[in-house]
Amino acid sequence: MTADSQIDLIPVRALNQVTYCPRLYWLEYVEGLMVINEYVEDGTLKHSRVDDPKTANRPRRERETIHTRSVSLASEQLGLTGKLDLVEEKDGAIYPVEYKRSSAPTNADGQATCWENDAIQLCAQGLLLEEHLGRPVPEAVLYYMGSKTRVRVPLDVALREKTSAAITLIRTIAAADQPPAPLPPDLTYRCNGCSLLTICQPEETRFLQVAGEAVSPETRPATISCVLPELDEGAVLYLQEQGSYVGKRSEHLVVNLQGQEINRVPLAAVRQVVLFGKVQISTQALETLVQLEIPVALLSRYGRFIGALMSAPSKNIMLRVNQYQTFSDPAKALGLAKAAVKAKIANQRTLLMRSLRSQSQDEEDPIRGSDDPAAIEMARMLARVDEASDTGVLLGLEGQAASAYFSVFGRMLHGPVPGSAFDFYARNRRPPRDPVNALLSFGYALLAKDTFSAVLTVGFDPYLGFYHGSKHGRPSLALDLMEEFRAPIGDSVVLTLVNNGMLTTADFVEWNGACQLTEAGRRTFFETYERRKATLVTHPLFGYKMSYGRMLEVQARLLAAYIRGDVPAYQGLTVR
Repeated sequence: MTADSQIDLIPVRALNQVTYCPRLYWLEYVEGLMVINEYVEDGTLKHSRVDDPKTANRPRRERETIHTRSVSLASEQLGLTGKLDLVEEKDGAIYPVEYKRSSAPTNADGQATCWENDAIQLCAQGLLLEEHLGRPVPEAVLYYMGSKTRVRVPLDVALREKTSAAITLIRTIAAADQPPAPLPPDLTYRCNGCSLLTICQPEETRFLQVAGEAVSPETRPATISCVLPELDEGAVLYLQEQGSYVGKRSEHLVVNLQGQEINRVPLAAVRQVVLFGKVQISTQALETLVQLEIPVALLSRYGRFIGALMSAPSKNIMLRVNQYQTFSDPAKALGLAKAAVKAKIANQRTLLMRSLRSQSQDEEDPIRGSDDPAAIEMARMLARVDEASDTGVLLGLEGQAASAYFSVFGRMLHGPVPGSAFDFYARNRRPPRDPVNALLSFGYALLAKDTFSAVLTVGFDPYLGFYHGSKHGRPSLALDLMEEFRAPIGDSVVLTLVNNGMLTTADFVEWNGACQLTEAGRRTFFETYERRKATLVTHPLFGYKMSYGRMLEVQARLLAAYIRGDVPAYQGLTVR
């Protein structure tokens, strides 16, 4: 058998998946996605004896039965390949035995039976064994470990026809350009416990398929389940002490500075490590972090995002292929850019109006933020976004909205006295020349770091975007996605720090026309930034609550759903 011919052989396990849920087959076998949850771990543990390489393909007599474990078979004629858990020979009969971690279902009479998808997988194993032996295999056995039940399965004509139909279905799905639709509502009980539920997002996908581009908060359902955790587990470890060294000792990360231990953190409590400037890290620590899928972000000493180190890229090559194709289509790229810009302007305008209202001291005649000239101008730009004929026009509208927004940004800051260090007159950067601009730039750098991790987690190429031009070393897609979150995360953190008096002029250092936070000031910024990311908000489309940090991943997955053809449009996140 040649290497080329093996490429098209279908794993017998895939027949189980496609019968249970065609979309599950697509995600796992076409896009190459796999998530380990407690059920997968439990199945792996229970299969450990069956999969022991020391006993593979070695017949062993156990009383009156001969057992051969982990038997690998393949057939070009059948188009199948697979590893049989066990081949059993007894009383002149030979048949496969497939182990399942769950308990056996029961029929109306209370007798143990089997699930149809398990039977089809088992039948495929029987067909492989028939061809290998050159003799009929009329029946096989399913062993359900959860209930310690053996169920004999006749490999009759009806089951063989269902198995053949499953093979044909796989060929059809694999040749398609788009994944199958999520299971219908009456079969969604099958989604419970599925390891790919957070990627598939069946309820969100069904809702957006029906709503199309007309989706709005007013049309959102009230019953969509939140399948992603509300909050990120673990802490972000920020390391900025120049000359410090991070090593691994037992199950801890240990930080040393000039030979003295200054910090020790359990690995189990860390979800991300951020290194600033000249902070060294050992190979052993990096290897452990990669194995645990804990990303390591690299920033310059003054907070410019450089890149990130993560585990091997997602096997989801189909998503990246579709990403390249979609972003190369000017009309589709412009549509995505419009969605991002609309969300950015809407969120900036919301923050502006909310800040102006909070400053009103007259309960009888409160400030109406929507009447502010800047808010009116931003609403005018927002209304024109859909009319933009190309990216150049869109950039102009975004720039005008940003100009109106930052022209009044200083009014949102409650400085102690006019002319203080926290007065804001205009946006400046590269480098920032005053404390407020230093805070804005630093917040956007941290936000770029987090969006970079989000798009990598989903499986995108972070360097190919739909709006920001492709440039060597620029994570364009991360910058595209972060537009929606600039105001609700980055700008909100700056307003919190200044208006609550959490920073003083002593927390900044100015040199050669540049203004930067001190290490102490950064620590305050980190704490406030992470608190903001942990703030629970209601998703404007789906109605469930989750943190801003989790919303980054949700938006990246919604973008993936659009790119793979699941939903007709992408909508940016807007806050109220």
